[in-house]
Amino acid sequence: MLRKRLEEMTHVDDVSRHPALLAALTRECPNTVTLLNSAHPVRRYTCLMYIFDFAEKPDYAVIATSGQGKIFAAGDFAHWLLANNLLVEVSQSGVQEGDIVFYFSDAGRFKHAGRMLASGRVVSKWGTGHLYEHGVFEMWLIHGSEPCTEACTLRRQSAA
Repeated sequence: MLRKRLEEMTHVDDVSRHPALLAALTRECPNTVTLLNSAHPVRRYTCLMYIFDFAEKPDYAVIATSGQGKIFAAGDFAHWLLANNLLVEVSQSGVQEGDIVFYFSDAGRFKHAGRMLASGRVVSKWGTGHLYEHGVFEMWLIHGSEPCTEACTLRRQSAA
């Protein structure tokens, strides 16, 4: 129920309404989702741009706007990182602050990303909306057309 309601909230185009919608939802469905202040305008970056600190970076903007605007940090980029072993899976017992949480659909497609906090909670950017702190699965249910059903924690591969 909570995940479905959070999803509905993220579909409201006017992101300035999201804080009030979250407050109302929290009264009906208790949760620990917390709105965070963003250092950048929220409509100008995605979850992967947040994770890899690409937001408002001039070099990233040059890359993302080349190729007729078809190059940007999205699902294909996430799968490329995994396929090239630039991120390695971390066991639950080895999770550390700063590790990356990737969310996938049942079909194994990347759906979302967040960054792990020392507390075991996650910080992530929700669609065109705000930056939130939340439990690992205390997030919206559907991203795109498929549900987020699986999460794995990853770490950048160390340079040899």
